[in-house]
Amino acid sequence: MDKKLPQYRPNIKFSHMGFSVKDIVKSEDFYTRVLGFTVTDRGNVLGMDLVFISRDPNDHHQIVLASGKPDNIPPNPFDRQFGSVINQISFNVASLDDLREIYSILKSENVQSIMPANHGIAWSIYCHDPEGNNLEFFVDTDWYFPQPFLVPLDFSKSDAEILAETEAVCRQQEGCEDYKDWRARFSKVMNQFVPAA
Repeated sequence: MDKKLPQYRPNIKFSHMGFSVKDIVKSEDFYTRVLGFTVTDRGNVLGMDLVFISRDPNDHHQIVLASGKPDNIPPNPFDRQFGSVINQISFNVASLDDLREIYSILKSENVQSIMPANHGIAWSIYCHDPEGNNLEFFVDTDWYFPQPFLVPLDFSKSDAEILAETEAVCRQQEGCEDYKDWRARFSKVMNQFVPAA
């Protein structure tokens, strides 16, 4: 059955997320001490302990940690790196240097399931938080081509080598274009609704 979409829909922008954890103390320590979030509030509602955390003073919270994650949630049947309920929680990083620093921090903290990846459109590091949630830290590149795509990212290489290899891989892909051109093209498609009269 085809449903007619309304001509106007208010613009929405993703803001924050909350997820349930088994050990809220361990999760709070990881997100604050290892990843640099600040606790902005905490409390209890409906029997749940809540910890609100943010890295941006313009956002009261970017993440809410909530007690109550049930036991025995099965792993993702396709790949244990990715979650069975939340596939991944992704954080944008300013530069390749910052991504290298995060990699170093994760290694020094013995964080589990660290997987550096090159998607062509972004350089990423995947890892697990103490609850096994899959986290992604990423930096956009200057190129786009149809996704998904993933090859290992080798941090033993220089920034110049990673940049040159990534551009070469991207330029070989069908549909490759500069990311700025892709963004300009999609800006004409997204949120283009006629306001209600």
